[in-house]
Amino acid sequence: MVRTTTFLTESENGVITMNDIQAIDLAPGLDAVASQAGRAEPSQVEERDATAAQSSSQVLYRDPADVRTILSLAWSGTLLVLLLLASVAFNIWQYWRRPDRIVVDRSSGRVLMINDREYGETEAVKLGPDKLTDADKQYIAGEFVKAIYQVDPATRPRDIERALRMMAPASALLFARYLKQTGVLDKQRAESWQAVWTPQDISVDGMDPYTVRVIGRQETTKVIAGASQQETRQLNLTLKLVADPQRRADRNLRSGFLIASFDYKEIGAPASSESTATR
Repeated sequence: MVRTTTFLTESENGVITMNDIQAIDLAPGLDAVASQAGRAEPSQVEERDATAAQSSSQVLYRDPADVRTILSLAWSGTLLVLLLLASVAFNIWQYWRRPDRIVVDRSSGRVLMINDREYGETEAVKLGPDKLTDADKQYIAGEFVKAIYQVDPATRPRDIERALRMMAPASALLFARYLKQTGVLDKQRAESWQAVWTPQDISVDGMDPYTVRVIGRQETTKVIAGASQQETRQLNLTLKLVADPQRRADRNLRSGFLIASFDYKEIGAPASSESTATR
């Protein structure tokens, strides 16, 4: 509620003036809240001032472990930069400096050595693009025949699997069927076959560059009806090769060729000796 009070005042010269004063009457209870708010406001201001003064006087410190990590990274980065600069400078010096010694074959004019390093083609090494050679054919043929005719009971399954991987896929399938139908592996396992294969000659056919002929001797020891038998036979094998589309790969022993087919012929009659042994 707003109350208006009128006052009459007389000045020194006798003039009378009239002034109005308005007053607001608060409802019961509101005057107590207003008085509490008035008392609380100064205390809040003082608390804010104290907090601001305390925050302005605080000093922040970095974690010592963090400082050590930063310094370590800085030193490591500096060291790596110095090493890189030293490496670049050394490489530039190596590029621009003249060789200390050059060996030249005066009969052919070919450079043989620069600074104790062989250069280009030598008597033992020839540098050039990759090319499949007869040596690759002889290598894959020799390894394939060894996997087939050298029998070790402990590694026989792995040897046969290795030989199948060296064959063309269609040929490997036919050979696997042949081994299963004839029961060759079961017979070797039942008779405890042990065979040593000794290659005697591996050569590439002069008429067909993809035909390799292998001559070797197989010495076999087996047990039949409690008797140990030893048999030696000489074999002449003919292997037909094909180029692997994958070029040099693990399956062809990095030779670049696969076995397409093979055939063998026994040279002479087998020589065997028998000795009795107990199981």
